[in-house]
Amino acid sequence: MKTTHLIKTTIALSLFSLTINAANLNVTIDKVNSSDGKILAQVFKGKENYKNGKPESSLIIPAKKGKNTFSFQNLEHGEYAVRLFHDINDNNDLDTNVFGMPTEGYGFSNQAVGNFGPAQYKDMVVVIADDTVSVDTKVKMIY
Repeated sequence: MKTTHLIKTTIALSLFSLTINAANLNVTIDKVNSSDGKILAQVFKGKENYKNGKPESSLIIPAKKGKNTFSFQNLEHGEYAVRLFHDINDNNDLDTNVFGMPTEGYGFSNQAVGNFGPAQYKDMVVVIADDTVSVDTKVKMIY
């Protein structure tokens, strides 16, 4: 009986510590130009995952003209980068023109802007420190 109680207590404490160490990354997008379609967003933990296109989490939210907000929840502490785009025509792709330039809105955490390509990771990084419960970042939507 005592061993079972000890195991249950250990599991409960482990789950409690996981909850304590989790944080939210709150994202605000200013100036979405229409309510058509949806916003597809990804958060990456660390530079290697960003470079390799391996998101920690992804979200799809309905687009709303003007300001949009959402959160990636229960993230471990560390470095993160967010990229997103406004899928106006609901085809799940970032559409581009014949020159490869996006024809739909896109953006990155920290309002980072790319120069003939995506923003650099170092400009996008948002750090969730050990004692952080919530962190905010803004995205500048580029159309």
